[in-house]
Amino acid sequence: MRASGLVSAVMVTYRTGPALFGAIDAVRGQAGLAELVLVDNGNPEPVRATLKRLEASEDRVRLLTGHGNVGYAAACNLGAGAARGDYLLFVNPDCLLPAGAIAQFLAVARRTPRPAVLGCRLSNPDGTEQRGSRREALTPRTGLVEALRLDRLAPDNPRIVRLNQHDRPAPEEVADVPVVSGACLFLAARDFQALDGFDEGYFLHVDDIDFCFRMRKAGGRVLFLPQVRPVHYRSTSRAHPVFVEWCKTRGFLRYFRKNFSDSHSRFVILLTNLAVCLRFVVRAGWLTLRGLLRRDVPGDSQRRARGQGLKAPGVAGDGVSGKDLVGPSSTTGRSV
Repeated sequence: MRASGLVSAVMVTYRTGPALFGAIDAVRGQAGLAELVLVDNGNPEPVRATLKRLEASEDRVRLLTGHGNVGYAAACNLGAGAARGDYLLFVNPDCLLPAGAIAQFLAVARRTPRPAVLGCRLSNPDGTEQRGSRREALTPRTGLVEALRLDRLAPDNPRIVRLNQHDRPAPEEVADVPVVSGACLFLAARDFQALDGFDEGYFLHVDDIDFCFRMRKAGGRVLFLPQVRPVHYRSTSRAHPVFVEWCKTRGFLRYFRKNFSDSHSRFVILLTNLAVCLRFVVRAGWLTLRGLLRRDVPGDSQRRARGQGLKAPGVAGDGVSGKDLVGPSSTTGRSV
């Protein structure tokens, strides 16, 4: 039975590292929270043990484990299926909610005709708006522009618009936008169920873009709340960046095939896919070269997270050190 008017937060974690516990504490401190559903896609045993102790010590915390690494979208669906609140808040395990975030989401959701999905202004640690916080609709055109950076050739052409809009002036009030980030996403549980949740064909990335596309296609709204500003640390992991880029590339290919094959010619879809693949080759080459030049095993962000003082929640007798929490190969739920 769902808790009337209250919110279930869903947080997917896979070898996230110490950023996880700062994110957990930020959610636990929110007014209006019915429960926090933690979905363990595969963590080192010391981290899992800490999560189990947290679950045992607090009625609002529930842990789903034992299903393995099913991917981010599928894990979110598992968490949503177990949730009891009328509203769902999907929040990344490296995303620190500010005080009052849930109350602000609830206030807007209650006065907005359903269906609607709400996102917010993700902030970098330095306070600037983060890339991906709000986006244009992803179409073959914007896909080509973003993959090939065609906007640099004609920066003043209104028909050549980038996908990411973080470098453009942000709205000062709640506003309709085509796409918001899934790193912090809020909506009514019934609306999530009506759209059959996230498409589990996306393993990591692009699932949020696809969900916003389906929400608008169903007649719903996608709203951006500029006053809600969580800090999103991103990439608090040791996952190889080339793997992350490959997941994005597969997601983009699926997205265009799924949503535009009927409305666009095969040539347009093929051209878009080639541009996306070319972007992957360039990005993968650059990331590999950069790693070799720096002799950098992916994980600098993990060390930054440790330096930011992100710690485990206060669970009596947890006995887990920061080193234990990092693990040998740490990966966040989404922004790896």
